[in-house]
Amino acid sequence: MNIVEKMNRLQAKNILITGASSGIGKECAYRCYEEVAKVHLIGRNKVSLNDIYSQLNDDNNSISVLDLRDFENYPKVIENIVTTHGKLDGFIHSAGYQITLPISAMNYQMYNDIYAVNTISAFEFIRLLSKKNYGNLSGMSIVLIASVMSVVADIALTAYCASKSALVGGAKALALELANKGIRVNCISPGTLVDTAMTDNLKKDLSPEEFMKIKSKYPLDLGSTKDVAALSIFLLSEESKWITGQNIVIDGGYSCQ
Repeated sequence: MNIVEKMNRLQAKNILITGASSGIGKECAYRCYEEVAKVHLIGRNKVSLNDIYSQLNDDNNSISVLDLRDFENYPKVIENIVTTHGKLDGFIHSAGYQITLPISAMNYQMYNDIYAVNTISAFEFIRLLSKKNYGNLSGMSIVLIASVMSVVADIALTAYCASKSALVGGAKALALELANKGIRVNCISPGTLVDTAMTDNLKKDLSPEEFMKIKSKYPLDLGSTKDVAALSIFLLSEESKWITGQNIVIDGGYSCQ
């Protein structure tokens, strides 16, 4: 494969990305665009989405401002994209919400918000995309961004760990259920990344010494959103056409210990 071919792995494909206004979702948007995909970005930060859209400089792309807890608005968002740009070929669920608190300080609404954004929203989008009128079913690839906390755990992250584990379990079930439609479903479980809002918030919650202790547990140091985006592109492309139902951990060796 030459360089030109490699940079066209997603040519003319419509890719939906949640959590696209920052972090992994934002980097995935840029990488999909480099691979000549048409990207459709969902996020809460309108200013950030508009900035990304202006850099893409292509009317074949779109942005939608949406709070993922507003499930009733999902069909309208998908309908608008499909009507204007055509059926969707791929989906990256990158939205994530984390609260770092001991169980004694948590409450029902916190659990509900974490599961709504991290888990239920992914399944609800997949339910819609698995319909013929919304998705190009044969060959569709779905990439769900989970977390290394789906396979290990840490204190003060009970709901977050549970929500990401549920996402991985659901992805395996969906891979089996949707295989006969030609839809692949996989998860990526990143470790701590240097360039995300979640890491910035983690630094605020921890002392410098506590954060350095976490950093020291990564044999290959902390990763970046570029690492996760590169793997996402591979899973969206035909190069991974025989991969489904997997949770690929990308954490610089953190979970080996």
